[in-house]
Amino acid sequence: MEYGFQLDKIKDLNVAHGGSYRGDCIFCLHRNTLSVKNEHGRLIWHCFHANCTAKGMTDSELRVEDLDKFMNDRVFAQGSNHAFSTEPFKEFVIPKGFVTIYGNNKAKEFIEKFGIEDTEARLMYDVKQNRLVFLVEYEGKVVGAVGRSLGLLSESTPKWYKYSTPPCPFIVGTNKYIGIVVEDSISACKVAMAGFTGIALMGTSLPDNFVKPIVDRVDSAFICLDRDATQQSFKLRDSLSHIIPTYIDMLDKDLKWLTIEEIKEWGNKLCEKIGL
Repeated sequence: MEYGFQLDKIKDLNVAHGGSYRGDCIFCLHRNTLSVKNEHGRLIWHCFHANCTAKGMTDSELRVEDLDKFMNDRVFAQGSNHAFSTEPFKEFVIPKGFVTIYGNNKAKEFIEKFGIEDTEARLMYDVKQNRLVFLVEYEGKVVGAVGRSLGLLSESTPKWYKYSTPPCPFIVGTNKYIGIVVEDSISACKVAMAGFTGIALMGTSLPDNFVKPIVDRVDSAFICLDRDATQQSFKLRDSLSHIIPTYIDMLDKDLKWLTIEEIKEWGNKLCEKIGL
């Protein structure tokens, strides 16, 4: 069904800002199958009947300058010493010790173990530290890197290592509608392979400079941290929900241990819950 035709019909429903509609579908005419929401000026609609293809989302009416002002106001209100910055991120210089993953058996075995592919993200191998490296990219350039140890762990050899303070999250995937916010880069890659956009915080906190890269990339977000980070999940939701629709799903099992099909099924159920 043509998007423009759907949008004209949805607009005719005149759903107010912050409001919603649930009723008979104006396209297939089945009873009580159409869900429409107006969140921050963004219309989101979906018909749940199996034979109806009505589904879509508009861009938010929130402009970039509105976002910048909102973030600055929010940061100052929280007593932060720095404002939300729109300055371009500095390019990360890739060390000479980073080489292709295909020359190292441990790196190949590791990505095979989790079923991830370098088609979703730029992966390298750190010869010096024996790590699988995930390059953090933003607007077409490398701005950081985080490495997962492939050897024995100890106090001097942490599981994850940040090669610099990352200016943005590790983001992979091309789904502009749904972003899945997770803790680690492996889970983000698996999410992207399942058809969503994976956003790895490389931890559980959301620095102020992480917000704009997220809302520039996706129209809505699901916070999916480990259960021991429940309190932090609610903080993240509060930080993002004023800008884009943001939801929480507490996981029983880490996403990186699920198959791609299991993640697809899980993600589709989440979308159905919110009418996407």
